[in-house]
Formats: sequence, structure tokens, C-alpha cells
Amino acid sequence: MMKSTHDPEHAALLVRWLERGRAWLDELQTPGGLHASSAADQYPALYGRDTLWSILLVLEAARLRPGDSALANWAAAFAAHGLQALASTQGTTERDENEEQPGKIIHEYWPEPRRWLASEWPLWEGRYYGSVDATYLFLITAATVWQQVEGGRQVIERLWPHVMAALDWTLKYGDVDGDGLVEVLPRQPRGLGLRNQVWKDSNDALLLEDGAPPSPPVAWVELQGYALAAFREIRPLLQEAGGETALLRELEERMERLRRGLPRFWLPGEGCPAMALSPEKQAIPLVASNMGHLLWCAALEEPYASRTAERLLQPDLLTPWGIRTLSRSSYAFDPYSYHRGTVWPFDNAIIASALWRMGRRDQARLLSQRLLEAIALFDSPVELYCVLPPEWILTPTTGGAEALAVYTRACKIQAWTAAALMLAAAQLLSEASRAES
Repeated sequence: MMKSTHDPEHAALLVRWLERGRAWLDELQTPGGLHASSAADQYPALYGRDTLWSILLVLEAARLRPGDSALANWAAAFAAHGLQALASTQGTTERDENEEQPGKIIHEYWPEPRRWLASEWPLWEGRYYGSVDATYLFLITAATVWQQVEGGRQVIERLWPHVMAALDWTLKYGDVDGDGLVEVLPRQPRGLGLRNQVWKDSNDALLLEDGAPPSPPVAWVELQGYALAAFREIRPLLQEAGGETALLRELEERMERLRRGLPRFWLPGEGCPAMALSPEKQAIPLVASNMGHLLWCAALEEPYASRTAERLLQPDLLTPWGIRTLSRSSYAFDPYSYHRGTVWPFDNAIIASALWRMGRRDQARLLSQRLLEAIALFDSPVELYCVLPPEWILTPTTGGAEALAVYTRACKIQAWTAAALMLAAAQLLSEASRAES
């Protein structure tokens, strides 16, 4: 187990973790943007969602270290470079082949033509736009840079046409069936690309009780939070920029419709929101880590926010090395699957950040400590890992405890994991700073 952060030697170790996370991210930087993974891994390309979450986690780490000007300056440059890369690849036209739309933020961009020819993936000049959440995250990130980063206002002013294009996309394309919620509805005419256009984007990430995936459109719970946060955070920027009254009013109306729609996700027997809604807007009864993203967006009112936070920390989700993507009590649970029971460090960092913002700092630090303990064992910012329940282990060597295991196809160096460990270290260092003061 890790030592208390009151120990000066351990505080120094946390600083080294912060520095290692930054060094890994520097290694993944290219003139064209941040690569999601190393060249030796599967995703050495620009990914919109990965870039944006990496920026948001890094900025949160810098915010928790107010006296570290070097970190703040590095984080500011990191954010500006990432946003510029995504602005330069933003959608400009309607093209179903790669799901491009005006204002939409890229899912992935592979600049090398050899990749386009060798892949059956629906790339158009190296670009694929099968991501619904990235455009909302772009708006949240732009607002965060404006509000938090020194010189951030100037950065966003230079990108303002791209911010407005992204906002236009959310208002025109986000709610595909006009019910006030945000849905995923793939458009690729040959059925190529991603069915689940959120961070849990594997085809079997979301299953019904009969084992089949739901037909689209699907409303994922975190999408509602992203939309609420995007509209809420971008509104003050629009006001400062002299935004039209009609647009400001539309944002308020959109937020109110999202708030009214969130109760549809609630699972009374579980005391938390469901992972998603079916096309009939019925809750798919899966208890998953997605609800932590909803907390990060401050989308739930009390007492629902507190009940959701407590549900995330129950033993069917919380392991000695972080929160699972899916409850081990779920009908769809599989600790070996990509998104149905594994543990993802970046996902845990988002939940830890949410708990911190809610004032649950001891719980946030607990999660950050468990995350760093796992990363220390791998000694690398791995994409994800498995935590096996004792009943899945035939050789009784664990004494009835859960076991940490390698996910064999995981990327060894993943950008948003490096950003996650920076946030984890910053949270734990804040405890050491508090003890010294």
C-alpha cells in the first residue's frame, strides 16, 4: 500500500509521478496534435475525445497546484495546442461516409495516406467523425481555458468561429428525435464505424438483458451531462461576446429540457442513474461508471447527486484499484471485456474530480490513491486493466480477495491515463500541503 501523503518522501514520490505524467504527454505530442497512444500501441493518431479529456484532467491538476507556475504554463500551452489541432480538423460539410457534419469535432484523424488505403475503417482523407460527445467536450474545454488559464481568453477568441460552429452543431444535430435529450444515431451508410459513439465505444459495451445491443438512437447518460455542462459553461462567454438574446434563451430552454429528461434514467432500486435509455426512452438497467461523468458535470441535484456518489463507491463497482466500468452484479458484467467490467484510469480520474468538487475529498483521495497504486504496479500509463472477482479465480491463492490482471490488448502508454495520474498525484499532494500548513 502507498504511504500517507504526510510522509515527505512520499510527497516527493507524488511530485515525480506528476512529472512522469507530463513527460509521457510530451512524448505523445506532435505538431498535428496529441496522439492518443504511443507509436508502439494501437492509437498513434489524433483523437478528439482523448485530447479533450487529457486537457481537462491536466487543467484540473494545475488548478490544484496554484503555486506551481511551471505546471500552469505547461498546461496552458498543452491546452492551446490541443484545441487548435481539433479546430483545424473540425467538420465543414455533410458527409455520411465518415459521419462528418459542419462544426463536429473529430473522432480520429490519421494523416498518413497509407493508413487510409490499408483500413476498412470509414476514413475520408484520414478523418472519421463517429463521436457524439467530443463536440460537447470541446465547448466545455474552451470555457475552462477561458475561465482558468492565464491568456486563455485570447486563445479562445482566436478560435471563436470554431467554438460557434461547435455550438451550432450541438443545437442542430445533438437531439436527433426532438425529445430534449441527446442521442447517438450512426449514419454511415454501409454500417461501418462505431455503433456506440461515446467513450465506451466497443460494439458490445451496451447490451440488453437478452444479450443484444439496443437499436439506435440511444441516449447515454453522460451525454446529457456533457450537454448540460457545455450549454451552462459556454453561456457566460456568449454573454461577454454580445451573443444574441434568442441564442441565450435557446440555451436555457435546452438546459431545462435536459434537466426534465434526467429522471428517466433513475433506477429507484439501485439509487442511481442507468447507463442509457433505449429508443423507447426506457432505462436500460445497467449500473455503470458513466454516472460518475454525470456527477463531474454537476448535472444532478440533491439528494440524487449524493446517492449517486455513494452508489459508485459500493463494492460491486469499487475495487482495490479503482471503479469498474460496470457493476459485477450486472447481467452484462465481464471483467475481461473492454468496457463491461474493466477499470480505466481516466474514467476514475473523472470520478475523483467529481467527488472533489462535491466536497467529498477523502473519497476522491481514496480513489486517486488506488489508481496510483495500480499504475505503479504497471509502471506505465496503461489504457485499462482487469480486476478479477474471487469467484472468477479458480486457484485459491488470493485468500478470497480480488486480483489485478493485465488486459492483454491494452495500450501501454495512453495519453488520458498520463493525464489521469497527474490529477491523482495533484489531489494527493493537496493533502500533503494541507498537513504542512
